[in-house]
Amino acid sequence: MQSERQRMGIPCADPGHGRSCDGDSAATESTSSSRDADAAFEFDANRAIIEQAKGMLMFMYGIDADEAFQRLREQSQQHNVKLRLIAQQVSKDLVELARSSSPSRRMEHDLLLRTAHQRVSDAAVRHSGDEAELGGRHA
Repeated sequence: MQSERQRMGIPCADPGHGRSCDGDSAATESTSSSRDADAAFEFDANRAIIEQAKGMLMFMYGIDADEAFQRLREQSQQHNVKLRLIAQQVSKDLVELARSSSPSRRMEHDLLLRTAHQRVSDAAVRHSGDEAELGGRHA
């Protein structure tokens, strides 16, 4: 049986230390440490997919992370589909929608990306001014 890591083509994290990542050893695959590592990897991969979809929903609807997660969860529960699969589909669909958006809309997004550094600098200047007003204390 292949692990999630093997199916995704990610090399073994611990080659040559008695563990096999190519599925040759059934005993190796059945160790609890290997199962734990695979479960942790799968959890992180699932979480990344869900976080990406949450971010997209936050952007689209102007909502916070909790509300975005709530919307994904509601869809998952209402339609009896795993949350990860809902998140994957939402991300895929929104990327496709963005690709088909008007050139002027893409130019607006591009401008935001290319000028983000200016707004970060402005925020840093404002923040340092706030610290001076507070006597150097961090709020």
